[in-house]
Formats: sequence, C-alpha cells, structure tokens
Amino acid sequence: MSVGLVYRFGAKSAPVAVVREPEPVRTPVAPPPPAPRTEKYTLSANELFTFDSSAVRQPQAKLDEIATALKGDGSPDEILIVGYTDRLGSDDYNQKLSERRAIAVKNYLMNKGIESNRLRAEGRGEADPVVMCDEQNKAALISCLSPNRRVEIEKMTIVREVTP
Repeated sequence: MSVGLVYRFGAKSAPVAVVREPEPVRTPVAPPPPAPRTEKYTLSANELFTFDSSAVRQPQAKLDEIATALKGDGSPDEILIVGYTDRLGSDDYNQKLSERRAIAVKNYLMNKGIESNRLRAEGRGEADPVVMCDEQNKAALISCLSPNRRVEIEKMTIVREVTP
C-alpha cells in the first residue's frame, strides 16, 4: 500500500482525499489437531498367566479395555504385542514361552473383534529386564523377578479428554 501527497505552489489547495486500501480479511486458521499419541502399555504376566504358563486367566478386564480402545477412531493399523520372561530357565525355553504368551494375548484380542492383520506378536525371552535380582532363595528370586515377566502392547493410541 502507498500514500502520496500532492502540493501545488501558488494554488489554493483543495482537500485531497486519501484512499486507503481495505485491510484483507484474515480468517483465523485453527491449528490442525495433534496426531494421536501412541504409547506402550505393559501388562504383568502375573495378572495374565499363572507362573510358567501361557494360558490367559479369565476374566481380563485390562485386555477388554485395550480391545475397546483398539476399536476406536484413530487406532493404529499395526499393534505390536511383545512377550517377555524372567531369566529362570533356558534361553530357548524362555524364548518359546514369551512367544506363546504374546500369541495368547493376540488371540484374546482377536476373539474380542480386533482384526488379526492389525496384530503382530513376538517373543523376546528374557531380553530387556526391568529388574536385576540375586536372591538365593528360589521363591524370593521368583517374586523379585516378577516385573520381568510381562507383555507389552506397543503403538497403543492414547486418547485422554482434557477438561478446562
């Protein structure tokens, strides 16, 4: 936009109207909604299974909640279910047990209506321990290692309502 001034010497000046261009109308643009956040959800194997087992205990309110969340809008196309064991037992046995546990959770979710092509199950045996224990008493050691026996569900979309 420009503004000019005209001055004439020796002549009476007539009022000059200055015309300003109208300001463009600016429509506020709302920022796009944030992308859904995904998180890892950890379930204790003690809640899901009996010791040294891959049969899912009934009832499973937490898995039911997860199944409901996975049916919601914005849920990811692929959900990773990872089983873990503690360090007791052989590496091969623990690997197979962790795989069976992940598959058992996958099957539970499929039975709740989640499409199998969205669920991927894998076992990681005794990898990525949460705690390290060196108790000598076997019962105390089993109890101490409990957090390492778990199933993690990754890429869970978390939607939380925010109240003003």
